[in-house]
Amino acid sequence: MIAIENLTKTFDGNIILDHITSNIKKGSIYGLIGTNGAGKSTLLNLISGIYFPDGGKVFIADEDLSENVALKDKISYISDEPFFFNSYTMTDMAKYYEKAYPSFSMEKFIEISSYFPLDVNKKLNTFSKGMKRQSAIIMALSRNPEILLCDESFDGLDPVIRQLVKRIIIKEVTERGMTVIVSSHNLNELENFCDVIGILHENKIVLEKNLDDIKENIHKIQVAFKPMIDVSSLKGIDIVKSTVRKSIMEIVARGRLDDILRKIEEKNPILTDVIDISLEDIFIYEMEVTGYDASKILI
Repeated sequence: MIAIENLTKTFDGNIILDHITSNIKKGSIYGLIGTNGAGKSTLLNLISGIYFPDGGKVFIADEDLSENVALKDKISYISDEPFFFNSYTMTDMAKYYEKAYPSFSMEKFIEISSYFPLDVNKKLNTFSKGMKRQSAIIMALSRNPEILLCDESFDGLDPVIRQLVKRIIIKEVTERGMTVIVSSHNLNELENFCDVIGILHENKIVLEKNLDDIKENIHKIQVAFKPMIDVSSLKGIDIVKSTVRKSIMEIVARGRLDDILRKIEEKNPILTDVIDISLEDIFIYEMEVTGYDASKILI
């Protein structure tokens, strides 16, 4: 488990992260959401041990990350701007990694590389941004990390490659219990991939939710009544939001779906339809309840 306790970081007197606290379970995929400049990269740099906090600590499996080189070697960090030696090919980089990192597997490098449309013997300085991201992902996974940190790593990848990367990561999580933290400014990008989503805003994690729990506990339903009733008459339903357009009432409600539908049926609707609700919509409703303007946080 990764335990983040009261983590604080400032640059030139500006507070970037303010007493961040979170617990991330081993073998889980944690999605860190925030606009550009929210502090996502800073937090990942602190968790990787690249930055030192001004306050607070990071613990991995109950061990303090500070000055713990052996612990840091178990972490692979894919930066938003991957670094490669200018004249090296991917094969050259793999040979360098093999010497630098004891856990690096050349066999795994060859296997994972074969899934991607990349020439491992072509110089990396001729690669596009998206190709360099793919190369960085391959290198990071070939180290067999216990913890993988991805900083906007899906940005610039085409949809086919993005799904390939997600499948490979999920396989590593399932087979080895690897823990993943992936940052993004796009919530929809992480839907059906992450176990937990945390939203970083104004130097703090303002919302953190387990996706299975939240999806099971919030529902969007369209109901038609004749004549139309007032939403206040739907007693016993925890309604988050409601709108009425002509003869159709649309409600977003928390709770067990069967219980909500039973309460609605008591009012004899002429039509009831459960509507798919996106992860972004769910978090917008949650943010509104906590008093934040989701339009300033989610894109």
